[in-house]
Amino acid sequence: MLFEKIQLEPGEEVLTVVRKHWFVIATELLGTFVMLLIPFIILFLIALFPSTILSADISLAHYTTMIAFGVAAWSIITLMAGFATWTTYYLDLWIITDRRIILVDQVSFFNRNVSIFRLERLQDIEFYVKGFIPTLLNFGTIRAQTAGAFESNFKTNGLPDPRGLQATIQKAMDRRLALLHNNPDLAE
Repeated sequence: MLFEKIQLEPGEEVLTVVRKHWFVIATELLGTFVMLLIPFIILFLIALFPSTILSADISLAHYTTMIAFGVAAWSIITLMAGFATWTTYYLDLWIITDRRIILVDQVSFFNRNVSIFRLERLQDIEFYVKGFIPTLLNFGTIRAQTAGAFESNFKTNGLPDPRGLQATIQKAMDRRLALLHNNPDLAE
């Protein structure tokens, strides 16, 4: 797994590892499943109402091989899209340690961004829970801002328990700042 390959600093402790909420992947895979059913629904409707849908007198028996090939190609492409969705979901991680936040963003199969944010540089962290379903299932967006350039802002949608995640980060940040305040030599 990707998590074990991330190098932690000596004495660094992982507080939590978070993936997106299950509802996010469920809705994306539901869309993929519906796309998978489209050719079968079309074939069912053609078989049920052949004279209405096919105004010309065409026999589909002559095109069985082409129809089977089209349905198989559509199914393979749709399943590949489903696996790409699952891969992105599974490899997207937030790793919160007692010193930093490691954000792994799997963009596509061979494209991954890993961002590391030190807790002592974190200036602002806020969460949003918008909508009925996100409120009911307790998932939302977390946006954080660090000292530095504009690129040091980060935002992730669909995280579970954003309020608890914000509290975990805030506590870890407060402990880290207190430790650095008492021992300034640790900051180097």
